[in-house]
Amino acid sequence: MLRLKKATLALPTISLVKALATQPSIQSTSRVSFSPIPAAELKQRDLNPLAGRKYLPGSWSQTFPKYLANPRKDFPYALQVENVDKVSFAELGKLCREKLDANLSRSGVILFRGTCIQNSRNFKEFTQALGYQAAGYEGGTGNRQQVDTSVYSSTDDPMDFNIELHNEMACSTIYPKKVMFACLTPPGPESGGLTPISKNSEILASLDPEVVDILKKRKIRYLRYLPDAKENPYASWQQSFVTEDKKTVDDFLQRAGFHYTWGKENNSLFYWYVLDPFIPHPVTGELIWFNQVNVHHNTYYKESPMFEGVDMPNEMWPTHAQYGDGTEVEKEVLNHVRSANWANAVGFDWREGDVMVCDNVLAQHGRLSFSGPRKLLAHLTNN
Repeated sequence: MLRLKKATLALPTISLVKALATQPSIQSTSRVSFSPIPAAELKQRDLNPLAGRKYLPGSWSQTFPKYLANPRKDFPYALQVENVDKVSFAELGKLCREKLDANLSRSGVILFRGTCIQNSRNFKEFTQALGYQAAGYEGGTGNRQQVDTSVYSSTDDPMDFNIELHNEMACSTIYPKKVMFACLTPPGPESGGLTPISKNSEILASLDPEVVDILKKRKIRYLRYLPDAKENPYASWQQSFVTEDKKTVDDFLQRAGFHYTWGKENNSLFYWYVLDPFIPHPVTGELIWFNQVNVHHNTYYKESPMFEGVDMPNEMWPTHAQYGDGTEVEKEVLNHVRSANWANAVGFDWREGDVMVCDNVLAQHGRLSFSGPRKLLAHLTNN
């Protein structure tokens, strides 16, 4: 609000009153603008090696790409937000919603740069104003914690581990439609920590049609083993389903149509289900490559520093993937899918206040290992 001297306020002239009435408020959203960021301006400052990268599943394959590629034209579709200090985070969220509605289904990923979001409260206000229905993370396989209402840590996995490209919860019939990340603390130079992204359509186009046909015909069986929290495992059923009540877990699994059993002696949970490797896009109806045949496979954990030297039956790992008939997926198939994922991936350096929104059906995301400080928040939506 404009501040005037008391003398002026005491006897305002008609002309002054009219002038004030026509002045835009300092909170006016008309001052905020969005300008496209060319792909060249998102170029990584450092080369980020992929082939032979430690703790990156499949990186020793001969077909693995050497480096993570730079962003391409409109992927991600990046927008610089100007004059964001003139509006609240709630108002900013409403403005960004317009950009998402107009562009996300085309681009798959949108990056908003310069939002000035600094903490979970800011991010909560922003995401609530977007107007989407927030999604929970019950049954998710990632290692993350809730830090605010519908706001989570992006991941709590060790910093030296690389998280494969994936669609969030694509191993389930219940999955978020959008995944959002806010960068509070960006990694420093030569520290890694990028969040690679890739388009499912481009991955599918580069896959061997024979591999695609095999997976389409045989489908994918997803297995999950969750010990009781008392065992202090990597992931417990209490953590995964955010409850201590087994009946709540029963209801979730039955609603999702999963097969499951409870361990009589150790109170562990084992469940499984078979899914197609494709789904129709919930908005466009287009058939989309959407699965976790590689990320859900236990070789993902075998490359993790948390499980170095561990040897146990396939079904005892936190997650595992097989063909729908229960036979094992060949190593060559897994390596081929992993190489295709990374060959189509791009990455950019995070900046403080960046917000990235992914259409979770169209685009995959991951994380490169890093050193030093790095803090990102996540938000999931049902629509």
